[in-house]
Formats: sequence, C-alpha cells, structure tokens
Amino acid sequence: ARACSDTRGTLSKSMVNVFVLGGTGLVGSALVRQLRAALSSTSTSAIRLCGFANSRTLTRVNAHDDVQQPLTRAGEVSDEEIASCVDGSGAVCVVDCTSSQDVSARYAPWLEQSWHVVTCNKKVNSGDIAYYKRCVDATQSTGGKWFVEATIGAGLPIVSTLRTLRATGDSVEIVQGIFSGTMSFLFNTWDGKSAFSEIVKLAKDAGYTEPDPREDLNGLDVARKVVIAARECGMMISLSDVDVESMVPSDLELCSTDEFMKRFHENDESMAQRARAAAETGAVLRFVGCVDVANNKASVSLATFPNTHPFATLSGADNIFEIRSARYGPTGSSTPLIIRGPGAGAEVTAAGVYGDIVQLAKEISTRCI
Repeated sequence: ARACSDTRGTLSKSMVNVFVLGGTGLVGSALVRQLRAALSSTSTSAIRLCGFANSRTLTRVNAHDDVQQPLTRAGEVSDEEIASCVDGSGAVCVVDCTSSQDVSARYAPWLEQSWHVVTCNKKVNSGDIAYYKRCVDATQSTGGKWFVEATIGAGLPIVSTLRTLRATGDSVEIVQGIFSGTMSFLFNTWDGKSAFSEIVKLAKDAGYTEPDPREDLNGLDVARKVVIAARECGMMISLSDVDVESMVPSDLELCSTDEFMKRFHENDESMAQRARAAAETGAVLRFVGCVDVANNKASVSLATFPNTHPFATLSGADNIFEIRSARYGPTGSSTPLIIRGPGAGAEVTAAGVYGDIVQLAKEISTRCI
C-alpha cells in the first residue's frame, strides 16, 4: 500500500493509514484518543486510524472509525496483520509507542518496503550506528519516512529545530539541557538543605520516578537522548561515547531496589556538600546533558549554574534546552535559543507523535499533487 498509487482522487492517493503499536499503553492510548477525537470532527482528513495493537490483542478500526472487537493473539503483530487493516489505498504509517527492542528492530524492513515510521521509542536513533544508518539510508532510497520528534522532548520541538537550523545553513555548536522530567523535578524540588534521599523517596512514592529510581538517577536515559541530539547535529556517536556521571553510588548499583532505598541516605552528606559549594557561589545544581559539537564530546553530569541562568529558574518537571549556534549565542552576537516546557507525560508525548503524523500527511499530500 504505497502512496500515490491510487487513481480515485487526491484524497485517496494521499491517505495516511495509521497503525499504532503499543496502542493500549499510556502514550499509545492517549494517541488513539487524540486521533479519533480530531478525525471525528472532519470528513476530509488525509489521516485514518486503521488499527492498534499490543502483544496480546489487535483492534481494527474501519473507514467509518468504528472500533471492532479486539482479536486475542500472541506476540508482536505481523506485517500481514498490519496490512490487513489498510483499505488498500494510500500510505502505511506504523507508529511505535512502545519501548520494545523487538519492535524497533523492524524499522529498517518497514522503511525498505516504503512504509513510514513515527516513533517515541529511543532504541534505534540512540542505538547501533550501523542499524541507524540502514534506517536513514532506507528513507533516502525508498520514499519511506522516519519521524522521531518525540524521542527527545516528548512534544517539544527539539529534533525539528535542530534539523531546521542545519538545513538553513546554521552551524550548531552546543546543545545542552535538562533532558529528564524526573531529574528536573528532583533538583527543582530539593533545597540543598534537606536530605536528597528523602526527595527521591517522595518522588518515587508520587510516581515521578521509575519503580527503581536508579533507572533515572544513573543518567542512562538522558544519555540516550544526548546521543539522539548529537546525531541530529551530525555527530555519529554511540551511547558508550557519552561521559555519564551517575547519581547512583557504585556500591548500590547491583543491590535490590528495597536495599537501595534503605541505604541511599548514605550519599546525603556528599550531595549536601555539593549543594553548599554551589550556593556559596550563587549557583544551583542541575542534572544536564550536553552535546559539544565543536569538540566532538557528549556528557551527562550534575553541573552548577548561576541563579540567573534559565536552567536555575525551571520549575516542576519541565525540560529545558539551550542551543548555541553560529546564529544563536555568543558567536552570532545573540542570546542562545531556549526551548522549554513539559518533556514527559502521556498526553504531550502523544501530541508530539501526532504532530509527526500530521507532518507526514502534509509531505505525502504535496508529493501527490
């Protein structure tokens, strides 16, 4: 089912048939709701939700947006099952709202058969470089398009901004930011005087962290986003190239979650010392990722920023990104480009994914005129 192969008019030629994997999860179900709500308000949309699935069920949605009874099944949905949900005209867009390695391993074959992929799954564009390049090459040779906006800042326009800067001849020098909503919340909430371990416990109990907070504190999720940003800036680096400062003491890396939570207070004095040292210079601590394009370096660290810096004035669990380039920042006798807002959450992540679907539909519509 390739775009522009139908002869029944422009709308059928440019129709984007959307199939959502992980469609019953937090992000996937939010996306399905957003799609159905928007599509029910117009009869001329070039986007159609044709189905969604998880590892246990597949649900077809017909051309009248009637959701059929879920079919019980086992394992990942097959290409044949996805194709069976398409009405035979228009393009196929597979949306990955999972965090599955198995699903992301199918991007290249999908793109190579001229299907389109929209994703918030970070596995491929922060993973193996050879496979990443295979996906990129497929988009250049087959017409399949791959959209990844939601892999860094959920609904925040980070990827598209970097691509626009480079496409218009700008040279990105540094991208740094608070990439993690969880780590943003921890350091925006902590006053540097109370026990840091208590803030982590409060955040865990409130659901702001992963069930095992070490998955946030070790910096690896931020490092994956740093790799994605670096590659969008032209740096072909891997996760192993990122210098990561973990907030997890080495002797607590392998113990159970319960033991970690009981013993993490042993790190409180060390954290308090760093907070005091920062405060004495009129600064605060923030957990940041940095892509230094000029020096071909990438890092994740707990760094200090003056109280007047935009990173210091952040609140809640917002993300913030600072982009310096030949046009934005000291080189261009300007201020850096700042992008700030919620960088996590089902609704905003789904909105970022939906935005990519809309962009895909626009590009296909233009190609079909």
